[in-house]
Amino acid sequence: MNFRRSPPIKLNILLKMTHLKNIFFSIIILFLYIGFVLAIRPVQEAFEFDYDEGLNLIKALLYSQGFSLYTQIWNDQPPLFTVFLSYWFNVFGYSVFAARVLVILFSALLIWSFYQIIRFSLGKIPALVATLLLFTSWLFLRLSISVMIGIPSLSLAMLSVYFLTLYKRQRRKRFIILSGAVLAVSLQTKLFTIFLVPLMIFYLLDFKLREPEGSKSKNFFPSSVLSPLLLWLIFIAVIYLGVSLIFQAFNYEQLVQAHLGEKVQGQSTTFNNIENLPYFLYQDYDYVFLAFIGSLAILFKKQREGIFPITWLVTASLILLKHKPVWYHYYPLLAIPICWLAGYGVALVINFFPEGWNCNPKSLNFKKLIFPILATALLIVSMIAIPAKPKGRPPKSLEVMNLVLKHKDSTQWIFTDRPIYAFYAGLPVPPELAVMSDKRFKSGNLTFDDIIAVLTKYRPEQIVLARWIETFKSNSQFNTYIDENYSKTYQDDKGTVEHYLLKKSSS
Repeated sequence: MNFRRSPPIKLNILLKMTHLKNIFFSIIILFLYIGFVLAIRPVQEAFEFDYDEGLNLIKALLYSQGFSLYTQIWNDQPPLFTVFLSYWFNVFGYSVFAARVLVILFSALLIWSFYQIIRFSLGKIPALVATLLLFTSWLFLRLSISVMIGIPSLSLAMLSVYFLTLYKRQRRKRFIILSGAVLAVSLQTKLFTIFLVPLMIFYLLDFKLREPEGSKSKNFFPSSVLSPLLLWLIFIAVIYLGVSLIFQAFNYEQLVQAHLGEKVQGQSTTFNNIENLPYFLYQDYDYVFLAFIGSLAILFKKQREGIFPITWLVTASLILLKHKPVWYHYYPLLAIPICWLAGYGVALVINFFPEGWNCNPKSLNFKKLIFPILATALLIVSMIAIPAKPKGRPPKSLEVMNLVLKHKDSTQWIFTDRPIYAFYAGLPVPPELAVMSDKRFKSGNLTFDDIIAVLTKYRPEQIVLARWIETFKSNSQFNTYIDENYSKTYQDDKGTVEHYLLKKSSS
């Protein structure tokens, strides 16, 4: 018998058991996170957190009923979140609560990936503090329970960065492949993570930019650098184009023009960049201060890994200063690198303790502690001075919801500018009008001629106006059509919500 093979076999078994143990522990943490969020936030009770919830929900409902994206369902976003949500509904049922749980899962993935990345470079304590800061950053929790696509896209982007971090440590091609594939899925969820591609290229090149000692190669980019980079880019391109082909997601008018067209950019004055960005940062002024300390530590100590969150923060800030409009749900693009850099600030404070947190106080150099003590004091003062973070929950309109449900059995189609009502009732809207957004109106993509043509085609039995009511009521052509074909059954005291039924003579 050859006993020399026994130790390696036992070692491999031990490593596999440790790996499985880590996976099992991570799964438990993810479920604990989900349970905690469900316990502290009104995930099931809230009627609607944001108008975008209704848009995403109704698109998934229509897609599950056989309508195709872009050709039938007007859609200004990449397809994958709608597809994911549709399949999720098939398994767990068509409910707002089920959809919000899916987003919480993505949020848990973001938090987990964020922690792991920082743990690799800074250690457990800075990673834990940075993760807690991100969790408590402005509106992060609300976005984590809202059926919106920003958190899912960012969670996949963070997972892609995590796989690149694993590649740096282990140099295995499968991590490059996984990183490229996951980033492509992120881009096909929401395209606003595309700015990370060049940043991640530099992050990847840094892994093998320095040639081994003794190498006489004069090539600036040796094959050892180009090979993983090309593999990464190929997988991004192949999967992104593959998804686009499958779901026919090459519609320039819907995916690009609706966001970046001159009419949209020129008329978006309500959400001003110069005013909004400082307001966003003001909500987490204490975190920004700690991130500033972390940035100084990165620059003075020449910490290569810290360049990535710095370039992320600078690039995202410049983009948001240019892009219009700037919505509140863009803030995680800034919050993630801010909290990441804050982790470096925490690590700087820890490094002042020669033996970690359990060191002997007599051995401390108190002159070196003056700076971290002042920083901590300013951090505490800023946390007290900053007002509480607003919830910003939209109001409920249960009267209209009850009317929609009352006439559900006699309704085949419903037209509404706030499709959350349609989804709660399980009723389809005309797919051409599934998305009625500020951008679509301002870009000229949607006109009242289009709306009346769709109403004439589908003859919806119910109409609910609850968002663009002033815009609709100011159009004489629309008012004439409604008066001739519909009867008003409800209007609230403020005139912000109206409900109509199709007249029997018009059926």
